[in-house]
Amino acid sequence: MEKLLETARAFTAWDWACVAYSVGLGVLGLVWLRRWFREEQVDEPSPSSPVDALIGLGLGLLAFGFVYPMVQAALVERLTSEQLLPSVSSHLLMGLIGQLVATGLMVGVWLTLRPALVWNASAPMDPLRAHNHPGSALPGLNPRLIGYALVCVIGLGLAGAVIWKLVHLTWAFAAAHGFPFAAPADEPQDVVQLVLDVPFGSRTFDMLLLTVSLGAPIMEEIAFRGMIYPGLKRLLPPSRWPAVVITGLLFSTVHLSWSAALPLLGFGCFLCLVRDRYGLLTCIGVHAAFNFTSLLWLKLAPNASSL
Repeated sequence: MEKLLETARAFTAWDWACVAYSVGLGVLGLVWLRRWFREEQVDEPSPSSPVDALIGLGLGLLAFGFVYPMVQAALVERLTSEQLLPSVSSHLLMGLIGQLVATGLMVGVWLTLRPALVWNASAPMDPLRAHNHPGSALPGLNPRLIGYALVCVIGLGLAGAVIWKLVHLTWAFAAAHGFPFAAPADEPQDVVQLVLDVPFGSRTFDMLLLTVSLGAPIMEEIAFRGMIYPGLKRLLPPSRWPAVVITGLLFSTVHLSWSAALPLLGFGCFLCLVRDRYGLLTCIGVHAAFNFTSLLWLKLAPNASSL
């Protein structure tokens, strides 16, 4: 609590604008979420075979969890010598290349085994968009739909952040009074600290912008909502909700942040529903818009946006 008060005393006008943006759109997003679920339609699972589903599930996990980090690590190692260590921007560039390689692998498998990567909406399946290719999801790449889903995501993020703060305060209080397990550190994600440290307009910032706002949304959405989630949904019938929750948990876990775990869980689960209703390109658009606006607020309002 003292940390929060100390941070609030350092607020600038941009910080208060960030608070107004987050709370205002967050509350609106929670209201719109009620409308979203009132309008929820029956989902029609992909007609892919269990084998296709397993290939998609396995490849999504492989591409994100192995190919991407291994390519980045191998490229960084090639740059490293006894005389020179790669710069932060070089690390980011190698990460972007890793994202592109992982994305290329997944798209390449889709070209060979199309049901392994699902692009189109499925709740309900529109006969005009039943063909599984990016063009079938193109109607969902609509600024109005992306904005609608983005506001809902901000609402989930606000709710998750508030719940986490309450849980962390309760946990810390209990630990101070005999509870045997200490509360985890309430620290932002590593990428948040990197954004705060990197000067605006520098080469490193430009690479960070590309990696966070383009590379990560495209790779992560193709892996999680394009392959992992449809695979789980096909293998865990009849309801899609086990697949939604498992995908959200995986998405939250891989980001390795206690403080962001609940917001990322809501984010990961909700984007599964966005994919079902509007298609995969909408998920990529929402993810990119969320990352870009978050990065922008971190630079304009570092005190408020990093709470």
